[in-house]
Amino acid sequence: MSAGKGDTPRPVDGDRYRANYERIFAQSVYPAWICRPCGEAHGRGMPENHVATWHEDICGICGRRAQVTEPRDFRHLKKWPIVPENH
Repeated sequence: MSAGKGDTPRPVDGDRYRANYERIFAQSVYPAWICRPCGEAHGRGMPENHVATWHEDICGICGRRAQVTEPRDFRHLKKWPIVPENH
C-alpha cells in the first residue's frame, strides 16, 4: 500500500527546510499586530491625536493575547528583531 507520494522518500533540501523553519518560528517576520505595552516600549511613539483600530489577537512581540493594532500606529518599531532580554 502506498501513501500516494511514491515508495521511496525524496531527499530533503536542508537550506530550504532551514529557511522555512526560520520564517515560521524565528523572530524574523515583522509583526502584523502589536499590543500597547510593546508598542510603547519598542515603537517610535504614537502621534498625538492619532486614531488606531484595536482588536483582540496575539501580539507579534510578546505573544500574549491582548488588544492589538498595527505597528505603523506606533510609527513602526525602533529596532527589529527585538532581543528578548530587552523586552
